[in-house]
Amino acid sequence: MIGTARIRRLPQVVADAIAAGEVIERPASVVKELLENALDAGAGRVDVDIEGGGLVRVAVVDDGAGIAAEELELAVARHATSKIRATADLERAETLGFRGEALASIAAVSDLRIVSRTAGADAAALRVRNGEVVERVGAAAAVGTRVEVRDLFAATPARLRFLRAAATESAAAVRAAADLAITHPEVRVTCRSDGRVALRSPGGGLRDALQAVLGARAARDLVDVDSPGAISVWGAISAPHAHRGTRAGMVLAVNSRRVHNRSLLAAVGEAYRGLIPAGRHPFGAVLVEIDPVMVDINVHPAKREVRFRDERAVFASVQRACWAVLREAPLAGVADAGWSATSVAGAKGVIGVRDEGAGTGVDPAFGDPLVASRDTPQPGTVKLADLKPLRAVGQAGGTWLIAEAPGVLVVVDPHAAHEKVVYTELIDGWAAPAGVQTSQLLLVPEVVECGAGLLERLEAHADFVARCGFQLEVFGPGAIRCSAVPAAARDAEPARLVADLLDALDGDAGGGEPGRRHRIAALIACHAAVRFGDRIALEQQQRLLDRLVETPGGMTCPHGRPTVMLLEDTVLRRSFRRT
Repeated sequence: MIGTARIRRLPQVVADAIAAGEVIERPASVVKELLENALDAGAGRVDVDIEGGGLVRVAVVDDGAGIAAEELELAVARHATSKIRATADLERAETLGFRGEALASIAAVSDLRIVSRTAGADAAALRVRNGEVVERVGAAAAVGTRVEVRDLFAATPARLRFLRAAATESAAAVRAAADLAITHPEVRVTCRSDGRVALRSPGGGLRDALQAVLGARAARDLVDVDSPGAISVWGAISAPHAHRGTRAGMVLAVNSRRVHNRSLLAAVGEAYRGLIPAGRHPFGAVLVEIDPVMVDINVHPAKREVRFRDERAVFASVQRACWAVLREAPLAGVADAGWSATSVAGAKGVIGVRDEGAGTGVDPAFGDPLVASRDTPQPGTVKLADLKPLRAVGQAGGTWLIAEAPGVLVVVDPHAAHEKVVYTELIDGWAAPAGVQTSQLLLVPEVVECGAGLLERLEAHADFVARCGFQLEVFGPGAIRCSAVPAAARDAEPARLVADLLDALDGDAGGGEPGRRHRIAALIACHAAVRFGDRIALEQQQRLLDRLVETPGGMTCPHGRPTVMLLEDTVLRRSFRRT
């Protein structure tokens, strides 16, 4: 029985294997750790070779400073590092590696060979199999380090059963190399898988690295982020018209370290609220530079996660930096050869936005239907403002608005368009110094019945609700009296608006304060907007279109529905056999 078993110290080889499992989960972990060591050594060029998904062989060669011959054995010892001297150094760690576990962990579960040379010294080679040094000899090599890892997990077959197919493991390893190429774009990175070049980053700027990783077509859809300060945010992210079905295309880095952080991912997502369809995700790279003292990088054995002293400040900085560029971002690359005429409903002349994640290169079901025409600005980009003057023509069947712009026929969803306009005005109003929405007093206050839980929620968020333009007060057991609503929602039904407001105030819905602002702004905009199917007078149509073309951002409402569809005049002429 466990209770009567004697306590013994684990054999060192078993302890090393357990510790290695925390750091080396799969071949991609080997690639990541070896690349980090190379970058910490000042490498300007790194070559990676992967065979059999990394289980047969992984080799990483760099031109960095190298390891002194007399320190090779120490380099594969556990908790041995040149990057940390005292506990206080952990607070300002500026290197990618610092825990002294990478080489020791790899050596514990593989057949590892290191050949290294420092400037002005002879090269040396060391071979370690499953944690035991089996060979130490002289060698001939250029300055730098070559690490070759063979038969990964051969001595721990249980770990092999949890790995995926060789092609999947190879893709993950290449992705690890791509991440390092993006976070350190100045370094030339080449990665081969089974002899085929899978990645070649030339070493230059961030755009060069992103083009190598994402491809030239995707790179053309990126807009630059540049927001200096105590919390500096920079990078390049996809314009609103380009998006993918997963979050895998977004790289987040803190002080040049790729991290997985829900708060940062949420901050980027908040910046895209109302700009891309629901369920779609941006791609690119967001790089944060912050005082190392303000971030704890020692919270995960593989250094994947970080913790911030002031997470709200970092969240706000990332969200503001991304939103600032997205609101002025292009809607589409007009001269992009990737555009092709597709059909959402089977008719020619509707231009669908390209989805970079789709194999066909065109995804008419998502994104903003756009147009590429000789009558629109060439080459370059199209924005809503480029449709000016957008003249109202009429309303079809009490639903769609029909309008015209130079060379383009425009079909507008009036509810989605109005919702987008109101939403953006509300968000901009809250971002202003005063940060308070104007209110519309009700001629007769409205009493709304609700449960005790909603009353508590109202009391907890009373200040925020007041800043939104509501005047609400508890009116006896299980009731709230509404005396005013935001001016934008003056024509809404107060009882329904307040009831929905209380539901949307839930602080656990995600996104923190920016997320709550988005939810409430989208809610108010939905209640304030004209209903789909309402008859709208021509002069009101024109006023809505005038406000729409002045609204920054993409072509979707805050709930992700497209606001407009553009039909090119030249395509319509061909369809009707007109010259």
